[in-house]
Amino acid sequence: MTSGDTNAKTVALLKANNNFGMDPDQITIVQQGQGVPALSDNDATIALDPDDQHRVLAKPHGHGDIHALLHSHGVAKRWLSELNMQYVVFFQDTNGLAFHCLPLAIGVSDELGLTMNSIAVPRKAKQAIGGISRLVKGKKEERTINVEYNQLDPLLRATGHPDGDVNDPKTGFSPFPGNINQLLFNLDPYVAALERTKGAMPEFVNPKYADAEKTVFKKPTRLECMMQDFPTVLDGADASRVGFTSVSADVCFSPVKNATKDGIALQAKGTHPGVVASGEADQYGAVCKILRAMGCSIEDAAPAIYGGISTIPGPQIVLKPSFVCCPSEYAAKFPDPSEVKISSKSSLVVMGSGVTIESLELDGALVIKCEEGATGVIRNLVVKNRGWVKVPDDSSTDELIKMRGYYLKKTDTRTITFRKDGTIEGDYDPAGTAPATEAPEEKNMEKGLPSLTQPTKEESNEDTGLCGSCIIL
Repeated sequence: MTSGDTNAKTVALLKANNNFGMDPDQITIVQQGQGVPALSDNDATIALDPDDQHRVLAKPHGHGDIHALLHSHGVAKRWLSELNMQYVVFFQDTNGLAFHCLPLAIGVSDELGLTMNSIAVPRKAKQAIGGISRLVKGKKEERTINVEYNQLDPLLRATGHPDGDVNDPKTGFSPFPGNINQLLFNLDPYVAALERTKGAMPEFVNPKYADAEKTVFKKPTRLECMMQDFPTVLDGADASRVGFTSVSADVCFSPVKNATKDGIALQAKGTHPGVVASGEADQYGAVCKILRAMGCSIEDAAPAIYGGISTIPGPQIVLKPSFVCCPSEYAAKFPDPSEVKISSKSSLVVMGSGVTIESLELDGALVIKCEEGATGVIRNLVVKNRGWVKVPDDSSTDELIKMRGYYLKKTDTRTITFRKDGTIEGDYDPAGTAPATEAPEEKNMEKGLPSLTQPTKEESNEDTGLCGSCIIL
């Protein structure tokens, strides 16, 4: 879903990157309208545009519009009736870790027969994130639904819980897991609910006041709606089939939504900064955690500060979707994880569906490519070189470097390419043992990481790893 402000740029981004390997019919874009009238005070006085007093000031209606748009454009119904899809997932585009736990959530939904499944994370009491709660009305009506953090504590106190939202002493977390707005729906009951409700979500206002008496708005507010409020329109058995899947935040939630200066202030208070630097580092961290859980030996780098943000900067491991899409696929690609050792300073990039890594000792930079139709095995490979180094840079005018706070100096890189004709480039023989020390491969200093969002020339022609029946919204 796009808005008037983001639609043209989103379309241009997809076009410039060849849809990131997807077929055009796998992508559907629905656009919100021009917003709803803004309100300037408690009497709901319509606000005027400060730049044009003859125009009504409009503000976005909220991401709850997605349900109405999927209904009015016939998208959800087409997915179900024409493409025979079973599930649809909603995710925030600021959260780059959204897909690591998606197969797990689908398994939970399938096993429990859920209509709606909210992926959640452990949450500290009174943390500024909505809590998944079960609300009970009378003796029969129950709903599992998100309650916003500023409403949860007073709701608990008003319903017989005098301490409000407090941490469970056994777990150290609130009993109410945090909603991250990653929602999984079974399409059949979802489409039925859309047909009945037209996708309309309940609306609310959330003004920010400038005075203690709550009579003056800091700025105009508006009616808005949220996509996670969908349980309010479910009825019958479907209303009871709403659940959640709680997953550790470091593998499923790292929003990138704050300016660097705001992230610095948040981190100083002990809160996740939610900036580009942390989002990128958390991507590497999630992959490292999955590999460690399998039994691979992955060293953590010492914390480092770039642009004022402290992160764990490595190792940098990028496993392209053409190599693995889901954590469940890692086992086949790393059949003997105890034989994989990666140092804290290392950078590893793997692309291509035909690659298997049996044994690897990496202390530097390694890029593995496998052409579509080719196969290759990494066995008894030892790579030790000077690798890629992050160089702090607070003065660059390049937007990406300004957001990251560093540029990448690619000093040495070992590259191995498996060709579909059976040849291997990169002085590597899987039948033998590669030398531990590689000849230096000097490169000029490169300001900026190679884009991890744009496909390389090789990837543009390779299997994307997508099954062909997925549609990203």
